[in-house]
Amino acid sequence: MKIIVNKFKKVANFCYELFEIAELPIHFSKFSNKLYSVYQKLFLLVYKQFRKFTYEELLTDLADNFSLRAYLGLNKLPNYTTLIKFAKRLPTEVLNKLVLAFKQLIPKPNKVAIDATGITLDNASQHYCKRIGLKSKKRPFMKTTFIVDIESYIILLCKMRKKARHDVIDAEPMMKWLAKNYPDLYAFYADRGYDKEEIFRLCFELLDAYPFILQKNALLPKHKKKGRYRKETCDIFDYGEYLQRNKIETLNSMFKRRFGSNVKSRVDKIQKVEILTRVIAYNIDRMLRIGNEVILIIIRITRVSY
Repeated sequence: MKIIVNKFKKVANFCYELFEIAELPIHFSKFSNKLYSVYQKLFLLVYKQFRKFTYEELLTDLADNFSLRAYLGLNKLPNYTTLIKFAKRLPTEVLNKLVLAFKQLIPKPNKVAIDATGITLDNASQHYCKRIGLKSKKRPFMKTTFIVDIESYIILLCKMRKKARHDVIDAEPMMKWLAKNYPDLYAFYADRGYDKEEIFRLCFELLDAYPFILQKNALLPKHKKKGRYRKETCDIFDYGEYLQRNKIETLNSMFKRRFGSNVKSRVDKIQKVEILTRVIAYNIDRMLRIGNEVILIIIRITRVSY
């Protein structure tokens, strides 16, 4: 138990450092009752993803964990409905700022890859649904697109949508976002789903990175292909280097095995909050595993209950 508590104290240190980098206020509203700070409630949402708890199980666990409660400055535990209401009101922009805050804690990425994966929104067992005679149907999912550093396996950007859409719809705005926050990349990896002239143009002009994107109809002669930038990669394409893209598939597997492949929430807003806090938890867990040491400058007052 002592080892577990020490681990989550390190997680708390990472969380508080992220909150400081993102310049989050201690309270979102001056009319707040100020019983719990934004920092404390955000950490509890991230801690919930680490332990794979429901909201009630989370507070039951904290009720017996006096050491962690004292470390967080929680003199009194909140009701589980307090965290649910906080998650409903929490803007997703705040969580996106926290994901971007990792750029000050990690080395500058050189090789990035993009891919989409589905997070299931249905928790029903397919086996027992079949046993009781329910008709099989396509399970609902949240399409989640990641841009990751394939050398450190850190998620740099995340975008979600509930309906199935083509990959390039989310890729183009994410690449513009990537160029703004992570300029001067070396290589950009993607599969055939991202074979579009605009994606190649953004790689060359905006990211200043070489696109290792496998084209459809790769054996088609160059003079029959369309697009200036797509033609530029036809003559020289290192397929062995392109296979580095498989690392993002490894990351998707790591993400789902560590934190689960489904979400339990039923409200759209809370589903997105749960996935984004899971991304933050994954990045922190990854940094702890690879042994990155971060100099933490934390204001002690943020850990004290108001």
